Order: sequence, then C-alpha cells, then structure tokens
Amino acid sequence: MTPVPYLDLGRARDRIADELAARWRRVLDATAYVLGPEVAEFEAGFARYLGAAGCVGAANGTDALVVALRALDLAPGDEVIVPGFTFFATAEAVILAGGAPVVADIDPATLNLDPAAAEDAVTARTVGVIGVHLYGRPFDADALGALCRRRGLWLVEDAAQAHGASWRGRKIGTLGAVASWSFYPTKNLGCYGDGGALSGPDGALLERARRIANHGQDRRYHHLEVGTNSRLDSLQAAVLNCKLPRLDADNAARRAIDRRYREALEGVGDLSFPLDPPEAECVYHQIAVRTARRDALRDHLAAAGVGTSIHYPAPLHRQPALAGLVDAGAALPASEAAALELLCLPAFPELEEAEVERSCAAVRGFFGAP
Repeated sequence: MTPVPYLDLGRARDRIADELAARWRRVLDATAYVLGPEVAEFEAGFARYLGAAGCVGAANGTDALVVALRALDLAPGDEVIVPGFTFFATAEAVILAGGAPVVADIDPATLNLDPAAAEDAVTARTVGVIGVHLYGRPFDADALGALCRRRGLWLVEDAAQAHGASWRGRKIGTLGAVASWSFYPTKNLGCYGDGGALSGPDGALLERARRIANHGQDRRYHHLEVGTNSRLDSLQAAVLNCKLPRLDADNAARRAIDRRYREALEGVGDLSFPLDPPEAECVYHQIAVRTARRDALRDHLAAAGVGTSIHYPAPLHRQPALAGLVDAGAALPASEAAALELLCLPAFPELEEAEVERSCAAVRGFFGAP
C-alpha cells in the first residue's frame, strides 16, 4: 500500500506551477533579483492581509526575529522571556541580538507560553517577552499583552508557524510591538527556499527594521547604523505571491483535517489533543497528539506506512548549545513532558481524505480501538 506522507511539498508545487513559471520568467527577463517588484507586491499584499501597518521582507525567519529585536534596541544583558518548548531559533535570536533568553514554562493545555510562568520569570533586567504561536495555535495575547503593559515590557510575536491565524478576530502579526515570520518551505505560507518577514502595528518601527535589514541604509550608500544583509529575494517573493491568495483555503483544509482526527481519535487510549482557546482561530501548522507511549506509537505508524514527526524532542533548557546561557535547572515540567509525549501526524492541505482515514485507522489500531 502506498505510504501516507507526513508532508508532500510536490503536491503544493504542482498547484502553482504555471502561474509561478510566468512570474519567474518576468523576474528573469527584468533581472530584478533583489528588492524588485515581486517583493514590493508581496510586502503590500501580506500587510493588507494581516491588517498591519506594513511588512518588511527578510532572508529567513531567524533573521526576521533578530532584526525585530535589534529594532527594539535590545542591549547586551537585557533579558527576554521565551517559552521553554519551541524551536531553537526563538532563543538563538535573542543571543544573536545580544540579549539573554530566560526560559519559562508552557501551559500544558495549549503548549504556548504560560502567562503566569512568564510573569514569575520577570526580573529588573527583563525588557520583553517573545510569545510563540506554536503549531499555528495563537498564544493568549490578552494575558501576555496585559503582563507586558503592567511591567513595561514589549511583546514580540514569533509567528513562524501561524500564517493566517487570528485572536479575537484580529490576525496575528499585529498583536504585539512587532512579529517575525518564516516562509520556510514547510510552513502554511512557504516559499521554495528560505524567506522571512516582519509585520506589526508600528510603521516607524518597521521602517527601522527595514533599514537594519539592508545594511543600515536609508538610501543607497548612506548608512545611518550598522545593519545586516537580510532581504527577501524576488524569486522567493514570486512563490509567496502565488500562494498568498490560496492561504485561507489551505488553512480551511487543515482545519477539516484536524476535525477529522479529533472525531476519530479523541477518547482512544490515553491520546489527547492540545486545547484550542475559544478566542483563537488556529491554522494547524502541525496536528499533534499526545500520549505517554509516543515512541511506540511512532514505530507502529512507521510500520503501517504513516509518516510522523516530533516537534520538538527536547525543551530549550536541555539543548547543549544553551548550556550556561539559560538555566539548565529551571523547573519546566510542562515543557519536559511535551518533549516526551507529542507526536505530529500528517497534516497538509493536499492530504487526501483516504490518507487521513488510513492514519486514523493506524492510530486506533495501536491502541486496540475498533
């Protein structure tokens, strides 16, 4: 039987092949490879889609986060609170920008940064909080926003996994001081290489970020500060321009897949799903299930031809690269448990109904459910 892929980027490629060929032909004919019309079109279109003051393209999502922190004037020794369970880049960017990441535990129900744990981590050196919309599930923007206002901190959204998600009807990417985006090929809105962007409600801050990302220039060969070279190239922007009009439909397909998994699997064995807050519209970059028998389930699904992945196998304070940079002895029980128990199932817009059913049947079979 044909395996069920965890992800098949070829199916998404085929959907836009003709349109993309035409766009790439125009880029090649115009030789407008960097900061050309395709980039301008995407920045304007994504800003409109989000309802943001603007959008600034970047070379990748990690750069976007570093540039955001630099635009906020992060200084050496400044502490930034980050969730203990997230991709490494969330903490890495703080270090690259000169700050000190401080890990706080997650809410075991939603897997996002626990606002109470974040508040407990605030010290006199804390300047900001990075909330991650993990797996496409928005963090509690009300609680984290209130914390930041109460303690005089800024809030950065790490939106790398949540293109199109919203909180109380507002698109994420507009809820904090600034947001960083990744367009890595596996994302809900992904290009064919590396790409990233920043968005937010503050046009002046975004223009500062644009300058930093382009060698600190306000105009050609006039450098107001030492910046970096992090620009979204035209070929990747063309891919995003093809995909952006399809994003809402693709996210709707992801929601339908999530609903089917929940219908078929909730109450099976000790399996559970993360909680979707009622204020949030989630976009299911990953559909994760939780079980104390995670590794055995993964082996069973592999034998049945169903692809899976683990995001992530270790919390930040257990990463060797962060030894001495974050508190390895921090009490993060929810982050530790998530790393041991979460398994991500096949979930992409082109996944066929029969493939979802095969995945469900294989999971139910592992637990001995009919």
